[in-house]
Amino acid sequence: MPLSRLKSIGFGDNEVGIYEFLLASGDCTQDQIEKGVKLKKGAADAAIQALASKGAVELEDDKVAAVSPKIFLQRLLRTKEVETEIKMSELRRNVNDALGMLEPVYSESRFGLRLEELWQILDGLPAMETETVKIVSRARSEVCIMAEKFSWYNKVKEELLSALDRNVAVKILLLASDKETESRVDDMKKNGISVRLAKCDWRNTRFTIGDGSELVFLIWAKKSGNSKIYYRPGYTKNPGLVSVFTDSFQYLWEKAKPL
Repeated sequence: MPLSRLKSIGFGDNEVGIYEFLLASGDCTQDQIEKGVKLKKGAADAAIQALASKGAVELEDDKVAAVSPKIFLQRLLRTKEVETEIKMSELRRNVNDALGMLEPVYSESRFGLRLEELWQILDGLPAMETETVKIVSRARSEVCIMAEKFSWYNKVKEELLSALDRNVAVKILLLASDKETESRVDDMKKNGISVRLAKCDWRNTRFTIGDGSELVFLIWAKKSGNSKIYYRPGYTKNPGLVSVFTDSFQYLWEKAKPL
């Protein structure tokens, strides 16, 4: 019978021989298997246990029965897929850890700089919101925020109002304006915050700049349609990076529509 394909997915010669014998003979005792396949007791027992662990046979009392190939092979495939995904997850984690350690060394030796000197990586959106609050609390002249709908306004509202009390100019540049943002915009304007709507549908960056000297930012990417992913946010006081975002904000602000 054409069962040699089983070897390519991890079955040994004795396992293939026993499964082939069971398909042809039906349920058998171990003694019958040993005689039919011409195996010694120890070898037969080890092969039967291996088949049982793969789900290819069922053991009941002194009988050994072949499981339907369709059932056990599909189950085996699902198991292998899960095992492979676990291994891939481990590999991705190890690769990312290695990348995080090696890339700064490479950059420093090749370009004469350290990535941490450019920006500090933040651990997700909550950390970005916390850093934004800190930037606003330290501002003495101006706060510039680029947001889509500024859905997190209430999380920083208290600090923004405190900044206004210190005579800090607060500018909010939105990328979208709809019913969801109307009450938010009204509240900001009522409190003396300048709000404008950018003349573009999509920008890959979201950020907050404090006094033109420190920046917290997030870079988004579109995968397909409305599907989006974001890269880990960052914080920097690097003058070059801050100036790039500041110039971008000023350009869009001048062209934006007041709300």
